[in-house]
Amino acid sequence: MIKEADNMRKEALALIETRGKTGIIGALDIMPKTSDVKFLQRVNIGSGMVSVIYTGEVAAARSAHDAARNLSEKLGEIVSSNVIPRPHLRIYDLIMQRSGDTTADTGSSKNRKQALGMIETDGFVAMVEAADSGIKSADVTIPGWVTVGSGLTTVFYRGDVAAVHSAVEAGCAAAEKISRVVSTHVIPQPHAGTEEAAPIGKFSGESTFPKTGPDSALGILETRGITALIEGIDSGLKAASVVIQGWEKIGRGITSTLFRGTVADVRSAMDAAVKNAGNVGEVVGSYIIARPHEELDKGK
Repeated sequence: MIKEADNMRKEALALIETRGKTGIIGALDIMPKTSDVKFLQRVNIGSGMVSVIYTGEVAAARSAHDAARNLSEKLGEIVSSNVIPRPHLRIYDLIMQRSGDTTADTGSSKNRKQALGMIETDGFVAMVEAADSGIKSADVTIPGWVTVGSGLTTVFYRGDVAAVHSAVEAGCAAAEKISRVVSTHVIPQPHAGTEEAAPIGKFSGESTFPKTGPDSALGILETRGITALIEGIDSGLKAASVVIQGWEKIGRGITSTLFRGTVADVRSAMDAAVKNAGNVGEVVGSYIIARPHEELDKGK
């Protein structure tokens, strides 16, 4: 295992991301023909965006990357591409993780609250660059990543507040050289309900989700991208005594969550959620139903 880890530290990652399958098939074929590289993973994040990742010595990875990029540009649309010379070992595992799988142990506990950092990018390749640069720059952990459609892909950092801020700053600066950074955000101390409801890392603690009656008021928050949604969830939970009923990917990068509680509490939670989510990203819609009809739960 030690020898394998040493070998991985010497290697590089070559990443190609295209819109459409033709360019990726071309990249998959030409990269190992060009130089001594090995296939690592293929990732599909929706909206026609597909990434392929090969690994090998730095020079070999660069040669494979250049050949694949030149060919893919002729065959279709290149979204982004990158070579990471000596990726952090966590990045290999991150690439193999599925979207939304944030079961990696972040070291968080009830006795040691950790800050949460997020970088949301346009595409998978830029997210990997953000993850690598961030974890190299500060003492943070990366529990996982998630995509919500339209190429919007987010990496999560956990650690002390200062370290998370450093990781987000470094990750954002690096990702901007690859593709568009949609949003970044740091929550110094996430609410326990945010920890449990959102895909931000391994939750350790007792459930904060009591049951609510069907006559509870209902608040709907909808954002573009998950970074703004998580800030909305956290702000709402901190503003009033409400319950979060999970979150959902709607499609085309739109995400939503539901608050339940008394009318007054839901209004307070929604006011805070809409305001703070809007400071981070785009609020697509919000609505409060004071007395939901009993049929609503069947179709929501």
